[in-house]
Amino acid sequence: RINGELVGMLNFNASHKRKIRHVGEFGVSVLKKHWNKKIGQHLITTMIHWAKATKIVRKINLRVLAGNESAMHVYKKLGFKIEGKESRGSFQDGVFIDSYYMGLEID
Repeated sequence: RINGELVGMLNFNASHKRKIRHVGEFGVSVLKKHWNKKIGQHLITTMIHWAKATKIVRKINLRVLAGNESAMHVYKKLGFKIEGKESRGSFQDGVFIDSYYMGLEID
């Protein structure tokens, strides 16, 4: 929060199933007027520290739209690697946009 306004959020989801509970996926959002203030990076770094502390989460995944170079730069800076590409992962304003799958292994 900045001056009482919620400016960013991160959600993390993982399964309760024993065989796949070590893998989770997250999404992060920051209000546009607060971009480039490292808020998203702080949220993700906090999540990574939390995940390591759980001793359960061993892999964090995300999906990012192709062309979102600023987000991809942050993810790569934090250690995420591109693991795959999904064609037509999103449909916006009448145009299909590919998505990249990225992951971070916690060891």
